[in-house]
Amino acid sequence: MAETGRERIAAVVVTYNRKALLVRCLEALLGQSRRLDAIYIIDNHSTDGTHEKLVNRGLVAPSAFHAGDVCEQVKTIETPSSQNGSVEIHYVKMLENTGGAGGFHEGMKRSAAAGFDWLWLMDDDLLPASDALETLVARKDFLAEISTRPFLLNCTVLSQDHADGDTLAFPLQEITKRGHPRLGVYHWRLSEVVDKVHDGVYRWACPFNGTLVPVGTLGQIGLPNREFFIRGDEQDFLWRAARKLDLYTVIDSKAYHPKPRVDAFDWKQYYHIRNMLIVNGHFNFRWLRNLKLIVRSLALGLRHGPRGTALVVRAIADGLTGRLGKREQVHTWLDIS
Repeated sequence: MAETGRERIAAVVVTYNRKALLVRCLEALLGQSRRLDAIYIIDNHSTDGTHEKLVNRGLVAPSAFHAGDVCEQVKTIETPSSQNGSVEIHYVKMLENTGGAGGFHEGMKRSAAAGFDWLWLMDDDLLPASDALETLVARKDFLAEISTRPFLLNCTVLSQDHADGDTLAFPLQEITKRGHPRLGVYHWRLSEVVDKVHDGVYRWACPFNGTLVPVGTLGQIGLPNREFFIRGDEQDFLWRAARKLDLYTVIDSKAYHPKPRVDAFDWKQYYHIRNMLIVNGHFNFRWLRNLKLIVRSLALGLRHGPRGTALVVRAIADGLTGRLGKREQVHTWLDIS
């Protein structure tokens, strides 16, 4: 039973074949100073023994999964007496790998239908600080008193590979008065935006990395587009949300994430190029943004030979024509790392 006056919050964690990182993330969630009401684990059909690992750690119950069904099992975990309650662990095993886009779509759909007030969204490689949620909730309550528009909140996502507490895992951008991202502006250090922080928040969000979303707005925003599969789905959701909500990063709510690789050229490039051509439709100067992306992508493809060029050309063609969905053939197109 919900506590009187206490909004119910569910975390949604999407995972695929990263059982050690998933357990680390779940232990951080269960150790939050502000207790979660539920955690939804969306397992994108992992093949590395993820379910067995969770069973062995006592996080989920043993279960037989039946072919042809997306299965959900629930286990209630009692929290320490200081947290005064329990957390429901919902483990959802997908029939196939639906990518981050499909995973968040499924997790948000299920948790929203279950009646939670807020959803805290993250991949399995995020490590929230123990007071990350408590800090988000405190800032949420403060902003609710002074804001005229609904909003979503994000943790400050620091690079776990740097001990300086200043290097970001993902850059903070800037928003114009019309609500578009400023072209070419990326802040990779927290110290670069100190003068732009007001009331403890920065006007931006880094979606699906400790993002706290009000369920009541999903009817207007919509769920993540599962047809993106991977890459860009979080940006598409963010900019749909930006039409209805203000976007904030809470500076004192910290989470840690590996800094993403930017030098890899593999099949994932197809989804990045294709999907960002779609995402650019949310912004001003769409064709300028797309032209810049196309030129840079073709140059990158050419450096990786005929097959690399063919991959990029396919991505551009599909992006410009709006052809989405998972494309199995591109997953084996390249063997380049």
